[in-house]
Amino acid sequence: MAGNTSRPGVSQAERVVQLLRTFDQQHRRQTLTQVCRRSGIPLATCHRMLREMTRLGLVAQQQNGQFTIGHLVWELGMLSPVQRGLRQVASPFMQDLLAATRQIVNLFVLDTDRALLVERMSGSAVGEPFAVPGDRLPLHTSAAGKVFLAHGALGEDPLSVLALTKETAHSIASSSLLREELGLIGRRGWATTAEEQVDGAWGLAVPVFGLGGEVVAALGIVTVAPLEDPSRVVPALKVTSAAISRAMVGREMREN
Repeated sequence: MAGNTSRPGVSQAERVVQLLRTFDQQHRRQTLTQVCRRSGIPLATCHRMLREMTRLGLVAQQQNGQFTIGHLVWELGMLSPVQRGLRQVASPFMQDLLAATRQIVNLFVLDTDRALLVERMSGSAVGEPFAVPGDRLPLHTSAAGKVFLAHGALGEDPLSVLALTKETAHSIASSSLLREELGLIGRRGWATTAEEQVDGAWGLAVPVFGLGGEVVAALGIVTVAPLEDPSRVVPALKVTSAAISRAMVGREMREN
């Protein structure tokens, strides 16, 4: 369940957000019953709110009755200064990385306790995407998410507040094992995943730094087979990350 809004004092805006939060990578299409169950909102209220949110473009109802995220959410999300500016700066460098690696190239930002995919580039030979822009991935099962965790995204002890759910049989659900891996990521500067988010997908990611040296994004690639030696691909990722970082810092300094 995504949450429960049955407690007193919950505002209408909070209820709207709670309904929207029920949609994620595993629940892109939901029935009325699913949305109600995952949100914890009573059926009659849920039905009334979804009808109004459909009218406003926040959600869309398909011919089979299922609901999806609406166009307005995507349009507004693309106006976010972080997403819009970062995507514009990063896109040319991501295209170069795509040409160099011939793998899916992803760019993530931290969204509360998830890694939000804001840009994705791929060629025609990599198959169906495992994630698309707008998807929010758990931090502990994605390479980008591990980058954020290793650099203190959720504080000094993020695992004390993070739910280590198993997305696949390969997901790390042990705090001690994940803490050990995060220490390794911090020392070597890059993170990997091996079928931890989706079966048949391997990830590799590095941080993108901002003006103050903070991690503002994570740049990564996804492969459909294990990389024999990830360290051979890391230099290309780090060069691209550094280029994006410099461009972002230059843009920020000009705007200030």
